[in-house]
This record gives sequence, C-alpha cells and structure tokens, in this order.
Amino acid sequence: MTTLLPSMRRARGGVGLIISGVCRVMDGAGASECCQLAARGRDDVVGLARLMDTVHKYGAKMFLQLQHPGRALGSEQAVSASAVERIGGGPAPRALTIPEIEKIRQAFVIGAMVAQQAGADGVELHGAHGYLINCFLSPYLNRREDSYGGNFENRMRFLLEIVSGIRDACGKNFPLGVRLSAEEFVGDKGNDLAASCRIAVALERAGVDFLDISSAIGESVSGALACIEPGTFDQGWKKYMAAEIKKHVQVPVIAVANIKEPDVAEAILQEGCCDLVGIARGHLADPAWCRKAKAGRAETITKCIGCLVCFEEIVAPRHVKCSVNPTTGREREFAEPNRNGADRKVAVIGGGPAGLTAAMVLHERGFHPVIFDSARRLGGALNVADKAPGREKITRFVDSMIAQAEEKRLELRLGEEATIEQVQALSPCGVFIACGAQPFLPAVPGLDGKNVFTAESVLLGQADMRGNVVVVGAGETGDAVKDISAPAAKADFLPAEVTGDCLVVGSGMTGLETAEAVLMAGHKTTVADMLPQVGAGTYLPNILDLKQRMEPFKPTYLTSHKLLEITPEGVELQSLVSGASVFVPADTVILAMGVRPRQDVVDRFKAAFPDARVIGDAVRGGRIVDSTQDAYGQAFVFEP
Repeated sequence: MTTLLPSMRRARGGVGLIISGVCRVMDGAGASECCQLAARGRDDVVGLARLMDTVHKYGAKMFLQLQHPGRALGSEQAVSASAVERIGGGPAPRALTIPEIEKIRQAFVIGAMVAQQAGADGVELHGAHGYLINCFLSPYLNRREDSYGGNFENRMRFLLEIVSGIRDACGKNFPLGVRLSAEEFVGDKGNDLAASCRIAVALERAGVDFLDISSAIGESVSGALACIEPGTFDQGWKKYMAAEIKKHVQVPVIAVANIKEPDVAEAILQEGCCDLVGIARGHLADPAWCRKAKAGRAETITKCIGCLVCFEEIVAPRHVKCSVNPTTGREREFAEPNRNGADRKVAVIGGGPAGLTAAMVLHERGFHPVIFDSARRLGGALNVADKAPGREKITRFVDSMIAQAEEKRLELRLGEEATIEQVQALSPCGVFIACGAQPFLPAVPGLDGKNVFTAESVLLGQADMRGNVVVVGAGETGDAVKDISAPAAKADFLPAEVTGDCLVVGSGMTGLETAEAVLMAGHKTTVADMLPQVGAGTYLPNILDLKQRMEPFKPTYLTSHKLLEITPEGVELQSLVSGASVFVPADTVILAMGVRPRQDVVDRFKAAFPDARVIGDAVRGGRIVDSTQDAYGQAFVFEP
C-alpha cells in the first residue's frame, strides 16, 4: 500500500479530512496511473482497510476518490462518451456502448461498496478534469445522440445513475460527494460556471452530500495551468467558482484554489466562499501544515513554491517528489534517522537550499551543524530566483526555512566567506560543501563589453541596461495560450534609467524569467538559444505559463542559433540549420547560459578535508529538487 506512510504523516500532521488520489474502480482502460489505488472488489478491501485504520488512529477521516480516466488515458484503450479527438494528437478515444456504460456504472457502485467495507468515511466521484464522468457532463466532449447525450438531462444521466446506485448499495448515511470542473474554459462549447451551478443543483437534489470545486479539462485554453497552477498564479485565484456554486446549494462546498498558507485559507473561509478548503501540494511540502497552523507557527510551515515537480515526476512516470520536501514519496526510506550525532560539530559551507537541507537533517540526527555563508540572508541562489516576476512564493519558502533554522537555533556564520582556518578551528567531525554555482560565461569575443550582463545581475537590479536587449540561452516548446494566465506585475526592480532593446542568450527558465522582466520594463527583447526548442528540458506547463505571460509583449525567439560574438551594437549568431551568420542589433546582451559549480571553492576545501561531502549545485547545477534530494540523502547516511 504505497499511500500508507504519506497518508499517516498527513493525518498525524492534523489534517481533518484526506481525500485520496484517484482510485480506480476497474483495470484496463479504467487504470490511469502506475501503482494506483484500487477499489475493484473484495481483494482490495484488506489493503484499503489497513490504510483507513492507519489514518483513523490520528483522528483524521478519509474518503476514497473513485475515478475512471476515460479519454485522459494516454493509450489506445482510451474510452469516452464520444470519439472526440484529443488535443496534441494521439488516437481518438472510442465511444462507449450502452452495455459498456452500464458495466462501468456498476464498477463505480462496487468501488463505493469496497470503500465502505474497508472503513472509508465516504467517497468522492471524480467528475472533473476531463475524466470519464466529466466526458459525459461536458457538451464539448459528449456528442452522443442517444439517452446519454444531447440535452442537459441526458448528459447528467451517467453520473446520476452512479449516485443512485451507490445510495441503494451503501445507504443514505454514507457520505458521497462529486468533484466538478466548474469552468471548463472552452468558451461556449463546454460547461461554464452557470452550467456547473445547474449541475450542482441537480446533484444536491439527487442526494449528493458535498461538492469539490476545481476547473478545466484537457481541451481548456491553458487547461493544464488552470487545473494545476504554476507558482506564478495567485493564491485563491479560483475561489469565485466555489463561491458562486455555494449560492445555489445547501450542501458543503470544498474550494481548491492554489492555497499555500493558512491565512489565505482562513480568509477564503471568512469570506463565505466555501465550507472547507482543499490543500494538496501544500501538504506534500509540509505534512505538518495543519498542526503548525493550529499552534500559531505558520511561519515555520515549509511553503509549496508551485514548481510542479510533483506532477512532472508522476507524468514521467516516477514516484512523486517535492522540491522543498525531499522525504515526499520516500517516507519509508527516511523513516528512521540514526540519531547518533552526540552534539558533534559539522561545518556546512553554504546556506542555500542544499546547505540548509543538510543542516536540518544533521540537527535532527543530533549533530551540531555550523552554517557559513558570505551573504547576510540564508537561501543562496533562491534569493535571485525569487526576484523574477511572480516568484514571491520562493521568498515565502526561504522565509519559512529561516524561521525553522531560528526555531532549531542552528549556529549561523552569515556575512563571512568560510576559510579553511575557520573550519579547522571547529574541529568538525565532518564537512559539507554546498557553495553553489556561478553563471557560465562562454569564451566569445566581446564578453567583457560594457553592454553584457548576466541574468543574475539583471534580476538583482544591478545591471544598468540601455537600448535593445538580447537574452541568450533555452527549453521545451509549446504554443502560447491565453486567458488563464497569472497577472503580470510591473518589473520595478530594474534600474529606472534602463531603456532600449535587449537580447537574452538562453531560453531555459532563468533566461525566460529574465526576458519577462525586461519585457515588462519596456524593452523590446529577443531570446536566442542553440537548442531547437524554447525551454528544452523544462516541464512544459512552466514554459507555457512563461510564454503566455510574455506573449502580450511580443518577444522574438531565435532557436537553433549559436552565439559567435558580442559587439557594442549587438550580437553575431550562427544558424545551426543553415549555417548562415545572423546579426541581431541590441543595446544590451544578457547571458543566461546556465551555471557551473564553484570548483575553486570545492577544490580548496576538498584539499583540506578529503572526506568532505560535496552537495547540490556545488556538484552540478540543477533544479531545487536536485539540490535538496542530494543534500537530504547525504546528510541522512552521513557517518563520521
């Protein structure tokens, strides 16, 4: 039972109600994920009962979320209400026959019976996000002309028959809810909020006990973003959906609205938008979210930054991970730390995400970590990353890590570059080198020009940029999307005297975030990269989010172009397709070509401390998740 330990940690952390991830009610076309929960029949009762018993020990309740993926299944077996082709290609799903519909209806009823027998406190039918129930509800996805399609009543029939069957089998006192995509975001072709209010009323009349309000289907404009928001989206942005539905029904309404912090959740409740708030990713980041909030220690909650690594890993498919909580998905592996530190000192060179993570683990194990960092604020490179537009959640995460360090009374040596002598004076039993990385600068003519800056210097407001700007360096392409984007904020951190056009070399996340900043500051901007795709190697929804936010400013993208030379008037590029030389006029050139470890620092400390462990970006520049996972693992197994 792969969800046992994660659910236990969240139940122990004070969650009132856990609604499971999607639980299949049948195999084949009914299975949507690897290692997915199942409620197919008697054989599943024992495992589910163990899960329920574990959660109940801590006073929490748990509902099973029953689901059939329908057309969302990425295989040739996919089935749906109608054979509507999927955006992005792939084989169209096959339309279900009426006997098949009845078989699936019975499977949902059996799933609810299994859940009840296993001791679940209720069930939720997943009728959102383009899954099978949603396929019948949506006029965009349901093109049938029989009793299960056409008018509103026929489109409701499949779901209402499932509800009726569960009520007959499980009784009126077994809680039953439905998750809805209140806004499908496909214009007048699908369900909008008004139509979803009508659906909600019909479900209440049919005996449904609660409604869980989400949004979007696969075909939505910005569908992936509206369903599972990147970090740039405001907390609570879709609370209006739950609030409107609540006006039409008396049953409890759950709002999921990209909530990361307790005060936001409390404000939504106080506004009367809903009766309960649903927080999923926040509890991946910190399973003690509720307990800390209740105790008045909200500042120590490890904040979700909305990076979407959790979903990226599941889609891969790999086990779930979290950038800010390395134990997510590895709870059993890290369940029993060896607390043998005996207050022995360990030097940690660097207070970024890797250094902080290692220090926290070492402290938990009973060691006395001492963190050295030349900056006055912990956080390392995160204190640059959070300066990009819409990245305030990274600031809040760093704040929470600082609060935890203060709560644990970690010894901090801030504002001073660590020296060999200082570390030797500690007589440490171990040394962790987490000195981070520095921007990579290519060996090209003109690199030392006064019009050349790094992305870091621009984001920190240190670059006195003038004229046209070119950004050089990039990741995975996707069409620009509209309507659901997070609102753009003014890039007021750039120097006021900055004017003109820019060229950014590098279209990875850092390059695109820097390009957005200079675009918002009023600069015409070109983004160039050697790779054939913008944002290659970066999770597609994050790239779509950035491109969507930048689209109104009309940036120019030059992929498959190599940087040859920088001049005071612009840059010389070479097309890797045609081989032709291309000159791009620019007053300012910004380099965002990745980072390289601070090898001189690593070599110096390794020479003095041969057994020192090198962690995070000091090994290889990467994502936050790479740094924290590496640091946590090495600190967990560290033995002097």
